[in-house]
Amino acid sequence: MPNKTNKQPIEVVNVSSPSLNSRRGKYFIGQTGVLNFGGGYSAWGGLVNPIDSGVNVYIDIFTITNFSNQHFISEILLNAAPPKNAAVSSNVTPTNQAFSPYQQPKAVMKYAGYSAEPMSKGVNIFDRIVAQNSTLVSDSHNGSIIIGPGDSFSILLRPPGYQHITGTIVMTWWEEAADA
Repeated sequence: MPNKTNKQPIEVVNVSSPSLNSRRGKYFIGQTGVLNFGGGYSAWGGLVNPIDSGVNVYIDIFTITNFSNQHFISEILLNAAPPKNAAVSSNVTPTNQAFSPYQQPKAVMKYAGYSAEPMSKGVNIFDRIVAQNSTLVSDSHNGSIIIGPGDSFSILLRPPGYQHITGTIVMTWWEEAADA
């Protein structure tokens, strides 16, 4: 007798999300140190995924805080080379503090202030104006920007003039094993 249930095959989809990765201990938040710029100098902050990391980095949210009375331009770039004077941020942690010991990210958050070095390589994917005495919060990218091993996600802060400006950058991201 023929089967009359007409069951269709079920497609299984693997969906990554920040909350799922936070529960796994693989969701991270980091902040640059204080970024000072102006007088012909820019500032830079970003995530660098080392070539040997073995992970893809999924960008979720970034914020840019302007502590000054002057707006400035932020350029968002993919695969730009960090400035030579870039420092590694010590303000990086997993968002799930219940893990012991804490998971350590493979991506490295770096930053530099008072940089006269032009950005090399990379693609400027969009710009934002950061208003005075405010915080710009990016739309959640929900992992739609992915940087593989050897790649980077950068934010260049450019002053419109010579006034001294102070700011910070915060980024959230998660990491998953890179496909072989």
